[in-house]
Amino acid sequence: MAEKNLAFEADGDDGQSLPWNKKKQFQTLFSTQAVRSYLYLSLGMGLVAFMLPIALVAAGGYEGHYSISYFYHVSEASRNILVGCLWATGVFLFLFQGLSRWENWLLNLAGVAAIGVAMVPMPAEQCGPGKAFTLHALSAITFFLCLAVVAIGFSKTRIQYIIYPPKRLRFKRAYDLAGLLMILMPAAVIALYFLGGRRCATHWIFWVEACGIWAFAFYWFVKTAEYKTLLRIKWAASAAERRQWEKAREKKAA
Repeated sequence: MAEKNLAFEADGDDGQSLPWNKKKQFQTLFSTQAVRSYLYLSLGMGLVAFMLPIALVAAGGYEGHYSISYFYHVSEASRNILVGCLWATGVFLFLFQGLSRWENWLLNLAGVAAIGVAMVPMPAEQCGPGKAFTLHALSAITFFLCLAVVAIGFSKTRIQYIIYPPKRLRFKRAYDLAGLLMILMPAAVIALYFLGGRRCATHWIFWVEACGIWAFAFYWFVKTAEYKTLLRIKWAASAAERRQWEKAREKKAA
């Protein structure tokens, strides 16, 4: 007995727009492309995060800028890069569907927090005596903690089904590492602010924040590899699949 595809309605054909044979054909085509799109989105999210610190330095320079967040005030180009990447990250996390209700809610909260980081910038005076805990800082901490909980608490529930023990252990350690780094990053930044008296003669805060962002990127690279490993997803359509789609188009045109 064939399993039902839960992504599509299983009602009768009354009022349907397509005949049953064409409907099955387009459902199969859409499912294939949707799965690949999911994989590319996961990889793309990692690439956006990985490139963010590099792009900010390229657009705004390095000397005298001691925090990732301060690039909001450095130049128009660096502000656009920072806000654009944070909005892209926030929207992606909000739309990305977790595999459980709690995972999905944490991803949604992380997405809202990422947008909060973008929309409530840090003070323009990076070395001033302003408050260490602002809405900007709270949003950043919330963002990383939510992703850390997802990495350590939820992402490993699927890898238990990997048959080969060494591969299963590598995924477990990778998720633990990503989650641990996303916890340590905000803790380290807070420590640098308080223990270091918010001194601005060092780039330590910039590099700690960059490492936290790269930990976030690493998490999505690992998740992409996990999806590809568990589901054996192909990156692109095979030649046979492309020929099948071309024949379907030709038949429709005829």
